[in-house]
Amino acid sequence: MKRIFTLVLVLFILIGHVRSQNITITFEAALNGTAIPLDSILVMNLTAGGDTTIYFPNNVLVLDGTTGIAPGNPSAMAMQSWPNPFAGSTDLVLSATSGELLLTLHDATGRVLKRHALEVAEGMHRIRIGCGQPGMHLLTARQGAVSRTVRLMATEGQGALDIQYNGPWALVRAKDARSLFTWTPGEELRYIGYAADAGIVHSAVIDEIPVATATRIFDLFAGLACPDAPTVTDIDGNTYPVVQVGNQCWMAANLRTTRYRDGSTIPHVTDNTAWTQLSTGAWCNYDNNPGHDATYGKLYNWYAAANPNICPQGWHMPTDAEWQQLELALGMPAAELNSPGWRGVVQNVGGNMKATTLWNAPNIGATNESGFSGLPGGLRYSYDGYFYSLGNDGDWWSASESGAEYAWYRHLSNLNAGIYRNLNNERSGFCVRCLRD
Repeated sequence: MKRIFTLVLVLFILIGHVRSQNITITFEAALNGTAIPLDSILVMNLTAGGDTTIYFPNNVLVLDGTTGIAPGNPSAMAMQSWPNPFAGSTDLVLSATSGELLLTLHDATGRVLKRHALEVAEGMHRIRIGCGQPGMHLLTARQGAVSRTVRLMATEGQGALDIQYNGPWALVRAKDARSLFTWTPGEELRYIGYAADAGIVHSAVIDEIPVATATRIFDLFAGLACPDAPTVTDIDGNTYPVVQVGNQCWMAANLRTTRYRDGSTIPHVTDNTAWTQLSTGAWCNYDNNPGHDATYGKLYNWYAAANPNICPQGWHMPTDAEWQQLELALGMPAAELNSPGWRGVVQNVGGNMKATTLWNAPNIGATNESGFSGLPGGLRYSYDGYFYSLGNDGDWWSASESGAEYAWYRHLSNLNAGIYRNLNNERSGFCVRCLRD
């Protein structure tokens, strides 16, 4: 009995010792194999809830197993913005001495966009920053010979630049990044790293249960990872990256499932004549070549694409109106939304949705700024069952019908910077992207 008591005591001491040890996670990032500094890292506790954000130039998370996140360097709080990345505008919090404070907003190239000077008292202050266009910006605060700069990543523009003083910063705020974040050993964390390159926001996600000090490297991709659902898996086990555009979370790759989510099989139809006569769901690979599947996904007729079970649980095929919401977030003029044909050409809406690889030249406007990663997967025609335009065009169904046998779809081309909207016969074979409910 005494030996058991001694063993329990030793285990208790060892557990207490382990829990008292700090775990240090250092974050790095790579873009296309090249190291790149991170602008911020969002840390989420998937088990217990809560989150915190680490801002450039800091790239280290220190976890205390008894209290959660260890206290940070007070000087790191001298100038930060919440949220960051942000849609349109963000709140900047900074410390200042008494006197004139000069704020200067630059774009990613260093060009001055707006200046604002004001007199402030010593202490913490809150300033609203509004960016006219999406992309990476730099905000510099200067008092005498002292200056600080923070990187701001706007996922959407609000149409006009704005620097607005909102008064002294209250010590108690609605969401304190540190007070809402705690961690104890065994809880799972999600890290989302953000960085801007050439004015385009990139991100990546890592999930883990921290057990020891380590370095974690983000393999960045264009666009914003959806924080609550960075990936989604279909019934066949295919996993897709997910990007956030505006308030929506989209699959960043084309659907590949051979089954509806209720387990029933989607017929695989290769014969051209049989394809043209279908009025029920079916799929195929481009040119009936399974080698295209992993890259471009499958082509589905509308009957399959519009089936309520085509997407994983919690996801659905987007309606025409939901495609329009995506287009608005990428700068599409409201006056063009309901027009058929090419739209958003001047705003490069289609270019922002196209991947920068696999398209045939000239791939006009392609930046993939949205992270949508649209690929030229081609199509299968309804009237002859033939395949066309791999490398030149990408086509995606919507769930919205218009009359008998026709539904709205979207089209991207290597020869145009816009996005095409029109009706097509429901027997055509197009790609499918799923949208989170």
